[in-house]
Amino acid sequence: MNQFIKILELSTIGLPEFKEVRGKDWVSFGSDNLYPQKLIELLQTSAIHNTAVKAKVDASVGEGISEFGETIINQNGETLNDIYMKICLDYIIFGGYSLNTIWNRGGDKVVEIYHLPFNNVRSEKMNEEDKVDYYYYSSNWGNTRKYKPIQYKSFDRTDNRGENASQIYYYYDYTPGNDIYPLPSYVGALNDIQLDARISNYHNNNISNGFSGGIMINLPNSEPTPEEQRALYKDMVQSFTGTDNAGRLFLSFSDGPELAPQIQSINSTTDDYYITLEQRVTSRVITAHRLTSPLLVGIRDTSTGLGNNANEIEVAYTHFMSSVIEPIQKSINKSLRGVLIPFGIENPIQVIPSSLDFNKNIQGEV
Repeated sequence: MNQFIKILELSTIGLPEFKEVRGKDWVSFGSDNLYPQKLIELLQTSAIHNTAVKAKVDASVGEGISEFGETIINQNGETLNDIYMKICLDYIIFGGYSLNTIWNRGGDKVVEIYHLPFNNVRSEKMNEEDKVDYYYYSSNWGNTRKYKPIQYKSFDRTDNRGENASQIYYYYDYTPGNDIYPLPSYVGALNDIQLDARISNYHNNNISNGFSGGIMINLPNSEPTPEEQRALYKDMVQSFTGTDNAGRLFLSFSDGPELAPQIQSINSTTDDYYITLEQRVTSRVITAHRLTSPLLVGIRDTSTGLGNNANEIEVAYTHFMSSVIEPIQKSINKSLRGVLIPFGIENPIQVIPSSLDFNKNIQGEV
């Protein structure tokens, strides 16, 4: 074959694989044990996803916890409100949260509570009773030789003295098929979130370089060996594929026009194509986050009928609070009681809802 044709498949984000690794005491969170880091990267690179997460966190935190919010709960001077905000952020990004609880010498009272980044905690294998006895913490799971994981006893109100006084409280909602780690609520839109970041990166590089790809290159009057074909293909892929390489210039030299490379456009993507693609991505990401209106994340869509009516926006926000935010608060507040009761806060906590003036918001005054 004189023609060398390949199709490049872009990587996608699938469901993580939770597996036990020989020689390791913890269960791998994803094939490379770095799945939570991938979720952080998506948060940092997708504007739509980032805004949706922040909108849910702000609504969940509200004006703070009503009665005990300013209670100091650790030696760093952090209040329960400070910890609650971090818990909400982790819960919405990862589907769970983790805390470091410190018991007194007698083992009858929690004296300090610290937030632990959920992405830095890994679970031990389950015991015969399908329970986790220990968790492991590392500030960098990509380099465990330098940042050696530290073992902590899982939260236990009976075995909490001596070396087990410092424990990890690890919470996540039940997910069918996952007994060790959770999946985020927006898991169905992970590829769309990644696509949003890639589209932005592509256009940024394409505009900066002033060149568009989407071409086929044919080299006439040449019969390279299979090894040469693979080397040439590898060089072309490294130089011109991927969003980071969008718009790079292709330069060739030839001895006469009959030997010149033949470059043919495969497809012509118009502005309408990208507009449609962006609308699709935005719609799927918002749907995955269960946002009742794009206006809740600052996206004005005249087709929704909510563009000029503050009352309708208020209705959308009220539905968003009752169907999305209140279940989040209920899950977090109920689970926190297991830690707050031995700390001395026995009454259920209540979050003060945010007070919004929708007439001002719709006019852009706030």
